[in-house]
Amino acid sequence: MDRDVCNRASRKPILAVMRSFTSDDRASGSRRKATRHDDSPKSLYDHANSFFLSVIGVADDGHILSPEKTENQRDRQVLAQLIAIVEPEQASKLSGELLEEFGSIGRMLGASEAAMHRVLGGNETVVNLLKATEKLTLAKLRNDLPRKLISATDQRLLNYLRGSIGFRASEMMRILFLDSAHYLLNDEEFGEGSPRRIYVQPRNILKRALELDASGIIIAHNHPGGNLTPSDSDIEFTRSLKALCQELDICLHDHIIISKDRWISLRKLKLI
Repeated sequence: MDRDVCNRASRKPILAVMRSFTSDDRASGSRRKATRHDDSPKSLYDHANSFFLSVIGVADDGHILSPEKTENQRDRQVLAQLIAIVEPEQASKLSGELLEEFGSIGRMLGASEAAMHRVLGGNETVVNLLKATEKLTLAKLRNDLPRKLISATDQRLLNYLRGSIGFRASEMMRILFLDSAHYLLNDEEFGEGSPRRIYVQPRNILKRALELDASGIIIAHNHPGGNLTPSDSDIEFTRSLKALCQELDICLHDHIIISKDRWISLRKLKLI
Protein backbone atom coordinates (compact mmCIF):
# COMPACT_ATOMS: atom_id res chain seq x y z
CA MET A 1 0.00 0.00 0.00
CA ASP A 2 2.03 2.90 -1.31
CA ARG A 3 1.54 6.33 0.30
CA ASP A 4 1.88 7.85 -3.19
CA VAL A 5 -1.30 6.07 -4.27
CA CYS A 6 -3.28 8.09 -1.71
CA ASN A 7 -1.44 11.28 -2.37
CA ARG A 8 -2.23 10.91 -6.01
CA ALA A 9 -5.89 10.43 -5.72
CA SER A 10 -11.15 -33.59 28.37
CA ARG A 11 -10.78 -29.95 28.71
CA LYS A 12 -7.13 -29.72 29.76
CA PRO A 13 -5.73 -31.21 26.51
CA ILE A 14 -8.10 -29.02 24.51
CA LEU A 15 -6.91 -25.87 26.26
CA ALA A 16 -3.33 -26.87 25.55
CA VAL A 17 -4.12 -27.26 21.85
CA MET A 18 -5.91 -23.90 21.84
CA ARG A 19 -2.78 -22.23 23.20
CA SER A 20 -0.60 -23.90 20.59
CA PHE A 21 -3.08 -23.03 17.85
CA THR A 22 -2.63 -19.31 18.49
CA SER A 23 1.14 -19.48 17.98
CA ASP A 24 2.74 -17.80 14.98
CA ASP A 25 2.06 -19.87 11.88
CA ARG A 26 1.81 -17.36 9.05
CA ALA A 27 0.38 -18.28 5.68
CA SER A 28 2.21 -16.32 3.03
CA GLY A 29 0.19 -17.25 -0.07
CA SER A 30 1.13 -15.89 -3.49
CA ARG A 31 0.36 -12.59 -5.14
CA ARG A 32 -1.54 -12.54 -8.40
CA LYS A 33 -1.67 -9.69 -10.92
CA ALA A 34 -5.22 -10.36 -12.08
CA THR A 35 -7.99 -8.28 -10.59
CA ARG A 36 -10.25 -11.29 -10.01
CA HIS A 37 -8.78 -14.03 -7.89
CA ASP A 38 -9.75 -17.65 -7.55
CA ASP A 39 -6.85 -18.90 -5.46
CA SER A 40 -6.92 -21.39 -2.61
CA PRO A 41 -5.25 -19.86 0.46
CA LYS A 42 -6.15 -21.07 3.89
CA SER A 43 -9.69 -20.00 4.74
CA LEU A 44 -11.81 -20.29 7.85
CA TYR A 45 -12.69 -23.79 6.63
CA ASP A 46 -9.04 -24.82 6.38
CA HIS A 47 -8.04 -23.32 9.71
CA ALA A 48 -11.09 -24.80 11.40
CA ASN A 49 -10.25 -28.24 10.05
CA SER A 50 -6.62 -27.80 11.13
CA PHE A 51 -7.81 -26.95 14.60
CA PHE A 52 -10.29 -29.81 14.81
CA LEU A 53 -7.71 -32.27 13.52
CA SER A 54 -5.12 -31.06 16.00
CA VAL A 55 -7.56 -31.52 18.86
CA ILE A 56 -8.89 -34.97 18.09
CA GLY A 57 -7.20 -36.44 15.02
CA VAL A 58 -8.98 -38.58 12.47
CA ALA A 59 -9.15 -42.34 12.62
CA ASP A 60 -8.02 -44.26 9.56
CA ASP A 61 -10.79 -46.70 8.78
CA GLY A 62 -9.00 -48.11 5.71
CA HIS A 63 -11.86 -47.41 3.27
CA ILE A 64 -11.11 -45.91 -0.14
CA LEU A 65 -13.63 -43.26 -1.15
CA SER A 66 -13.93 -40.66 -3.91
CA PRO A 67 -12.36 -37.27 -3.05
CA GLU A 68 -15.78 -35.68 -2.51
CA LYS A 69 -17.01 -38.49 -0.29
CA THR A 70 -13.72 -38.55 1.57
CA GLU A 71 -14.02 -34.83 2.30
CA ASN A 72 -17.64 -35.10 3.38
CA GLN A 73 -16.88 -38.06 5.60
CA ARG A 74 -13.85 -36.33 7.06
CA ASP A 75 -15.86 -33.20 7.85
CA ARG A 76 -18.57 -35.19 9.55
CA GLN A 77 -16.12 -37.36 11.46
CA VAL A 78 -14.00 -34.46 12.66
CA LEU A 79 -17.03 -32.40 13.66
CA ALA A 80 -18.61 -35.38 15.42
CA GLN A 81 -15.48 -36.00 17.44
CA LEU A 82 -15.34 -32.37 18.48
CA ILE A 83 -19.01 -32.34 19.53
CA ALA A 84 -18.43 -35.61 21.39
CA ILE A 85 -16.36 -33.66 23.92
CA VAL A 86 -19.60 -32.20 25.30
CA GLU A 87 -22.33 -34.42 23.76
CA PRO A 88 -20.88 -37.92 23.19
CA GLU A 89 -24.23 -39.65 22.73
CA GLN A 90 -25.54 -37.31 20.01
CA ALA A 91 -22.29 -36.28 18.33
CA SER A 92 -22.76 -38.20 15.09
CA LYS A 93 -26.40 -37.15 14.70
CA LEU A 94 -25.72 -33.47 15.42
CA SER A 95 -22.70 -33.27 13.13
CA GLY A 96 -24.73 -34.74 10.28
CA GLU A 97 -27.58 -32.29 10.83
CA LEU A 98 -25.21 -29.31 10.96
CA LEU A 99 -23.42 -30.23 7.75
CA GLU A 100 -26.68 -31.04 5.97
CA GLU A 101 -28.00 -27.58 6.89
CA PHE A 102 -24.88 -25.46 6.29
CA GLY A 103 -22.98 -27.53 3.74
CA SER A 104 -19.49 -27.04 5.16
CA ILE A 105 -17.60 -26.39 8.36
CA GLY A 106 -16.80 -22.85 7.25
CA ARG A 107 -20.42 -21.89 6.64
CA MET A 108 -21.43 -23.55 9.87
CA LEU A 109 -18.93 -21.54 11.89
CA GLY A 110 -20.03 -18.36 10.13
CA ALA A 111 -23.69 -18.97 10.99
CA SER A 112 -25.45 -17.04 13.71
CA GLU A 113 -26.14 -18.50 17.11
CA ALA A 114 -29.85 -18.39 16.29
CA ALA A 115 -29.30 -20.50 13.17
CA MET A 116 -27.22 -23.01 15.13
CA HIS A 117 -29.86 -23.20 17.86
CA ARG A 118 -32.52 -23.88 15.24
CA VAL A 119 -30.58 -26.86 13.86
CA LEU A 120 -29.41 -28.13 17.25
CA GLY A 121 -32.76 -27.83 18.97
CA GLY A 122 -31.49 -25.21 21.40
CA ASN A 123 -28.49 -27.24 22.57
CA GLU A 124 -26.64 -24.40 24.30
CA THR A 125 -23.56 -26.47 25.16
CA VAL A 126 -22.77 -27.42 21.57
CA VAL A 127 -23.53 -23.92 20.27
CA ASN A 128 -21.14 -22.43 22.83
CA LEU A 129 -18.43 -24.90 21.82
CA LEU A 130 -18.79 -24.11 18.11
CA LYS A 131 -18.89 -20.34 18.60
CA ALA A 132 -15.83 -20.55 20.85
CA THR A 133 -14.07 -22.48 18.09
CA GLU A 134 -15.03 -19.78 15.59
CA LYS A 135 -13.62 -17.07 17.85
CA LEU A 136 -10.40 -18.99 18.34
CA THR A 137 -10.02 -19.55 14.60
CA LEU A 138 -10.55 -15.86 13.83
CA ALA A 139 -8.10 -14.92 16.58
CA LYS A 140 -5.52 -17.11 14.88
CA LEU A 141 -6.15 -15.46 11.50
CA ARG A 142 -5.97 -11.98 13.04
CA ASN A 143 -2.74 -12.83 14.84
CA ASP A 144 -1.29 -13.75 11.45
CA LEU A 145 -1.88 -10.21 10.18
CA PRO A 146 1.27 -8.12 9.81
CA ARG A 147 1.30 -5.17 12.18
CA LYS A 148 2.16 -2.96 9.22
CA LEU A 149 -0.16 -3.49 6.26
CA ILE A 150 1.92 -2.82 3.18
CA SER A 151 -0.83 -3.92 0.81
CA ALA A 152 -4.61 -4.14 1.04
CA THR A 153 -4.34 -7.41 -0.88
CA ASP A 154 -1.74 -9.00 1.41
CA GLN A 155 -2.62 -12.70 1.45
CA ARG A 156 -2.76 -12.75 5.25
CA LEU A 157 -5.29 -9.94 5.23
CA LEU A 158 -7.37 -11.72 2.60
CA ASN A 159 -7.31 -14.87 4.74
CA TYR A 160 -8.61 -12.88 7.70
CA LEU A 161 -11.33 -11.15 5.69
CA ARG A 162 -12.41 -14.45 4.18
CA GLY A 163 -12.59 -16.02 7.62
CA SER A 164 -14.39 -13.13 9.30
CA ILE A 165 -17.00 -12.25 6.65
CA GLY A 166 -16.48 -14.47 3.59
CA PHE A 167 -18.79 -17.23 4.84
CA ARG A 168 -21.56 -14.97 6.15
CA ALA A 169 -25.06 -15.58 4.80
CA SER A 170 -25.79 -11.83 4.89
CA GLU A 171 -23.69 -8.94 3.64
CA MET A 172 -21.41 -7.44 6.26
CA MET A 173 -18.78 -4.71 6.05
CA ARG A 174 -15.48 -4.75 7.92
CA ILE A 175 -13.32 -1.65 8.27
CA LEU A 176 -9.61 -1.66 9.05
CA PHE A 177 -8.23 1.59 10.49
CA LEU A 178 -4.56 2.45 9.92
CA ASP A 179 -2.22 5.12 11.24
CA SER A 180 0.00 7.32 9.06
CA ALA A 181 2.69 4.60 8.93
CA HIS A 182 0.13 1.94 7.85
CA TYR A 183 0.10 0.18 11.20
CA LEU A 184 -3.23 -1.44 12.06
CA LEU A 185 -5.05 0.47 14.80
CA ASN A 186 -8.26 -1.53 14.87
CA ASP A 187 -10.76 -3.40 12.71
CA GLU A 188 -14.50 -3.44 13.25
CA GLU A 189 -17.73 -4.63 11.67
CA PHE A 190 -20.19 -2.05 10.36
CA GLY A 191 -23.72 -2.15 9.08
CA GLU A 192 -26.70 -4.42 9.01
CA GLY A 193 -27.23 -6.45 5.89
CA SER A 194 -29.43 -8.82 4.00
CA PRO A 195 -28.18 -11.45 1.55
CA ARG A 196 -28.30 -8.79 -1.20
CA ARG A 197 -27.64 -5.44 0.46
CA ILE A 198 -25.83 -3.78 3.33
CA TYR A 199 -26.76 -0.56 5.09
CA VAL A 200 -23.79 1.51 6.23
CA GLN A 201 -23.57 5.26 6.82
CA PRO A 202 -20.24 6.69 5.61
CA ARG A 203 -20.36 9.27 8.40
CA ASN A 204 -20.29 6.49 11.01
CA ILE A 205 -17.12 5.11 9.45
CA LEU A 206 -15.49 8.54 9.39
CA LYS A 207 -16.61 9.29 12.93
CA ARG A 208 -14.88 6.16 14.14
CA ALA A 209 -11.77 6.97 12.07
CA LEU A 210 -11.53 10.37 13.76
CA GLU A 211 -12.00 8.79 17.20
CA LEU A 212 -9.06 6.47 16.48
CA ASP A 213 -7.02 9.27 14.87
CA ALA A 214 -6.71 7.04 11.80
CA SER A 215 -4.96 8.28 8.67
CA GLY A 216 -6.19 5.54 6.39
CA ILE A 217 -8.88 2.90 6.06
CA ILE A 218 -9.47 -0.32 4.14
CA ILE A 219 -13.06 -1.39 3.66
CA ALA A 220 -14.21 -4.89 2.82
CA HIS A 221 -17.58 -6.52 2.43
CA ASN A 222 -18.82 -9.93 1.33
CA HIS A 223 -21.08 -11.09 -1.47
CA PRO A 224 -22.82 -14.20 -0.08
CA GLY A 225 -23.99 -15.35 -3.51
CA GLY A 226 -20.40 -15.60 -4.76
CA ASN A 227 -20.76 -13.13 -7.67
CA LEU A 228 -18.06 -10.55 -6.96
CA THR A 229 -19.01 -8.04 -9.65
CA PRO A 230 -19.34 -4.65 -7.87
CA SER A 231 -22.88 -3.33 -7.95
CA ASP A 232 -23.69 0.26 -8.84
CA SER A 233 -24.37 0.91 -5.17
CA ASP A 234 -20.98 -0.60 -4.22
CA ILE A 235 -19.21 1.78 -6.59
CA GLU A 236 -21.31 4.81 -5.62
CA PHE A 237 -20.77 4.16 -1.90
CA THR A 238 -17.02 3.77 -2.36
CA ARG A 239 -16.62 6.95 -4.37
CA SER A 240 -18.77 8.93 -1.93
CA LEU A 241 -16.70 7.63 0.99
CA LYS A 242 -13.47 8.48 -0.84
CA ALA A 243 -14.61 12.06 -1.41
CA LEU A 244 -15.46 12.48 2.27
CA CYS A 245 -12.16 10.90 3.30
CA GLN A 246 -10.23 13.37 1.15
CA GLU A 247 -11.89 16.29 2.92
CA LEU A 248 -10.63 14.93 6.24
CA ASP A 249 -7.17 14.01 4.92
CA ILE A 250 -7.88 10.29 5.37
CA CYS A 251 -6.75 7.83 2.71
CA LEU A 252 -9.18 5.21 1.42
CA HIS A 253 -6.63 2.58 0.46
CA ASP A 254 -8.97 0.03 -1.08
CA HIS A 255 -12.35 -1.63 -1.10
CA ILE A 256 -12.20 -5.44 -1.16
CA ILE A 257 -15.21 -7.57 -2.11
CA ILE A 258 -14.81 -11.12 -0.90
CA SER A 259 -16.53 -14.49 -0.87
CA LYS A 260 -15.59 -17.81 0.65
CA ASP A 261 -13.04 -18.53 -2.09
CA ARG A 262 -12.48 -15.41 -4.22
CA TRP A 263 -11.89 -11.68 -3.96
CA ILE A 264 -11.60 -8.51 -6.04
CA SER A 265 -10.07 -5.09 -5.38
CA LEU A 266 -11.91 -1.97 -6.54
CA ARG A 267 -8.57 -0.15 -6.70
CA LYS A 268 -7.10 -2.80 -8.98
CA LEU A 269 -10.24 -2.51 -11.09
CA LYS A 270 -9.53 1.26 -11.21
CA LEU A 271 -12.96 2.04 -9.76
CA ILE A 272 -11.48 4.26 -7.05
